[in-house]
Amino acid sequence: MSIIHRLQSLEAERDAAREEAERANLAKSKFLAAASHDLRQPLQALFFLSAALARHVGDHSGRDLLSRLDQGLDTMKGLLDGLLDVSRLEAGVVTPVLDNFAVSEITDALDAAYGPHATGKGLVWRVEGCDHIVRTDRGLLTQLLRNLLDNALRYTEAGAIRVRCRTEGDRLAIEVQDTGIGIPPEHLDRIFEEFHQVGNPERDRLRGLGLGLAIVRRLSQLLDHPVEVRSVHGQGSAFRVLVPIAPARRVAGQGNGGEPRPTIDRSRLAVLVDDDAVVLLGLQTVLTEWGFRVVAADGADRAMDRLNALERKPDIVIADYRLRENRVGTEVIRRVRERYGEVPALILTGETGTDTLADVSAHGVPVLHKPVTPRQLQAEVDRLLCIDRSDGVVPQAAQ
Repeated sequence: MSIIHRLQSLEAERDAAREEAERANLAKSKFLAAASHDLRQPLQALFFLSAALARHVGDHSGRDLLSRLDQGLDTMKGLLDGLLDVSRLEAGVVTPVLDNFAVSEITDALDAAYGPHATGKGLVWRVEGCDHIVRTDRGLLTQLLRNLLDNALRYTEAGAIRVRCRTEGDRLAIEVQDTGIGIPPEHLDRIFEEFHQVGNPERDRLRGLGLGLAIVRRLSQLLDHPVEVRSVHGQGSAFRVLVPIAPARRVAGQGNGGEPRPTIDRSRLAVLVDDDAVVLLGLQTVLTEWGFRVVAADGADRAMDRLNALERKPDIVIADYRLRENRVGTEVIRRVRERYGEVPALILTGETGTDTLADVSAHGVPVLHKPVTPRQLQAEVDRLLCIDRSDGVVPQAAQ
């Protein structure tokens, strides 16, 4: 065989291998998306029903068992969220929305969320020097840093965890440092691979699936924010994220004089649509305990019939995306808005496909992916309805 023919044969083999790898990767993504959706429905129902049950459990032992149930649900949610994040990033349906804002908006929230967990483990917790203006996608950067902090907390039993920011040229280096188990040199090149975990040979699910750093790598590539790591086995690790610094001309969220959002002090009406009866019951129970009057239905036609009978404009529509008979939740939202004008709406779904996300985006509706905790749902409903809870009052079902 001539050299030319040999080269052509090698090139054909390479192309065939690449196509086979792409098919296998696509098949894996489709499987993850399908499994994620089917598992999320019953888990979502358990979240809502557990929250509704809390107010009926009065004795200490019962509340302790309910707390253990919630911990188990949180663990399952974390595992499913990791699978969902990987499938969405691999599918290329995540598009960064760049904004100029103070990085302290993220680090302050992380401080509030992770500080108590760190100190509860007996660790020293510090957040330092994070007062710069950056240009990035707020939500995606938050997710990236949360994954790094989850990793630090998971593998640090003594010492300290520190979040530190410092400028390096035109970038801000956000560093997550820990005094945990560290990473052996032979593992440094593999820690960003799916399902690869250091220090968890028994595959303890309380320590996750090994997807956190894989998601960090994909977010780093998507945002073009390089992530660097240095580690000493047995002494700890430090992960650095390099984020572009933006001019401090205009920061998102400023310009309103710092005044709190107005509280809506009136009876509110929520339209809830889900074709899973258990999920719908749980959602209806939670919203009712939050003080909403509820119109609940398993499809668009029933929702409109029941809403028309009330002869009043709803305050919010919360709908599953995939309904019976090939109907979708955006149809409900469109019909409500055609009749009553602009009404805040939210899609609550286990669907992760590109067509679903594109349709929801075209309607200008935010998405929460099941399973959603009552607290997450409450935060999004509050945001859509401009409800201020700065007084610290939290509905029973959201606790």
